[in-house]
Amino acid sequence: MAPTKPLYQSEESLRQLLTRINTVWPWSGLDEGERGLYKAGGDGTYVLETHETIFYAQGGGQPFDTGYMSVAGEGQKEARFDVQAVRNGAEGRVLHYGRFADGSDNTAFAEGIMVEQHIDGARRDLNSRIHTAGHIVGLAVCRLATQTPELQATDGVKAQHYPDISFVEFNGLIDGKWKEAIQRQCTEFVEQALPVRLSWLKPEELGEHEEVILVEGMPIITGPDGKVRIVDIVGAGAYACGGTHVPDTSFVGELVVKGIKRQKGISKVSYAIKDKA
Repeated sequence: MAPTKPLYQSEESLRQLLTRINTVWPWSGLDEGERGLYKAGGDGTYVLETHETIFYAQGGGQPFDTGYMSVAGEGQKEARFDVQAVRNGAEGRVLHYGRFADGSDNTAFAEGIMVEQHIDGARRDLNSRIHTAGHIVGLAVCRLATQTPELQATDGVKAQHYPDISFVEFNGLIDGKWKEAIQRQCTEFVEQALPVRLSWLKPEELGEHEEVILVEGMPIITGPDGKVRIVDIVGAGAYACGGTHVPDTSFVGELVVKGIKRQKGISKVSYAIKDKA
């Protein structure tokens, strides 16, 4: 079983890609662990693995991409595989779960065949805006904490960047009175249109870069080459992150800090982004 190159980590703007099929599996042919990654699977569900992919695999608090793959041989009708979920499998494999469209020639999808991947661009754009907004919230709290010793929370410990529920959690108790200050700092970061840049560092190099925020207790995840993917909001700070993001902070649009909840030494700052007109 060959690993999949996660092309979305280096070329986030791609919405279509021509690539080669590595394997095609019926859902029932997977081991129990990989069947369990997509509990909605069953009869008629298949898994496609490709040489590389632009489909984001669920993780890091960000939802997966959806879309489809198509293949059209000379003189035949286009066959289509609808991608309903994407997960990270064992040994660096990306698993595209889904079903063949009604009327599609399933035999057109086979090992070694070239397919064209198409992701749902609107879904990707929304998820990227939300994920970048989460980084902005985290960096806003860190900025305020460096400026005001009274604000004790400094380390983000957990985040979720879903359209229906988005939050960043911090060690320490953040009083509700800080909500407006966090909102102002988030709005400032958005309005400044700060560039969002990607880079790759060796784990031992992380401590040499002051802008990279290292969260105590959080694992450092490396790619196949042993390097860590860094997402830097230039002028605000950077995190190690495997998610997708917007080109600059203005693309996030209006970011709303919804509230702050505190429990057992942890503060949860919830947020949302507003639909663009």
